[in-house]
Amino acid sequence: MAAVALRHLCWLPLFCCALAAQTPAPGGGATPPATPPAAPAAQDPALPELLKELKSLVADPKMAGDFQAIGLIQKLAKEPETRHPKDKERLAKAFGEVFRTGKLRPGDKAHLYEEAGQALGKFGEDGAKELAKVVGDNRFKEHQPLRAKLLLEIGRTQDEKQAELLLNETSRSPHDEIRGAGGEALGLYDDMDLKLRREVVKLLIREWGSLHSQATRPVDNSPQAQFDPGPQNAQRTLRVVEDKWRNTLSKLTGQTMSTLPDWQRWLNKNSNWAPPGATKKA
Repeated sequence: MAAVALRHLCWLPLFCCALAAQTPAPGGGATPPATPPAAPAAQDPALPELLKELKSLVADPKMAGDFQAIGLIQKLAKEPETRHPKDKERLAKAFGEVFRTGKLRPGDKAHLYEEAGQALGKFGEDGAKELAKVVGDNRFKEHQPLRAKLLLEIGRTQDEKQAELLLNETSRSPHDEIRGAGGEALGLYDDMDLKLRREVVKLLIREWGSLHSQATRPVDNSPQAQFDPGPQNAQRTLRVVEDKWRNTLSKLTGQTMSTLPDWQRWLNKNSNWAPPGATKKA
């Protein structure tokens, strides 16, 4: 009798498991099966023809297809995260080719380039690589407003491989608009590596200090003195870059100081700083 009871007890866990599997979920119906992982996106068979159309529109010597090309770029740039990796790469290259195809659009007709730049800003490393090519292209060396916008799009890609480019433009460009945009773009990174973050902050404070020293340098206003444009030039640069750089410093450090001396004192006392919630190891 005891042996029979023992055999029944051995089957009890199996019976309970089977019963649980058939027990309706709250609200009725069987427990839904686990959602299978999403299949990787397939390549778009229509993409080659669409890219061919885009190239043809941009190549129009009369630039009559620019409006249509802008609409096509907007369509192709939607939801890049849902694209197959190879399609994303092809799209980024095609948007980059927009800047090198056909007539160079003058500044007042650069809407096509601006749209292509905004599209590239959505394509991560693939987009950043193409944007960096355009920023360094002599074809656009006189297009400072456009180059400034493209630097901001590089920041939006979050590609840290392009941080050196942004640092160089911030510290070395002869154009105030470019220096301001480079510093602003560095503040668009959401999760910048701590070592790089410290390097950016140190450079911005150093460059800000250098400009301030030049801007406040005494000027000899005597009739026989040679005109020194340095202070005026530095003051003009500061008017363009100061707010942008200060905002980037705040974003990267979590600090909210407004004056250069405050930032300098903070950095001198906190060489091993880290933003709130981050480890100080770097």
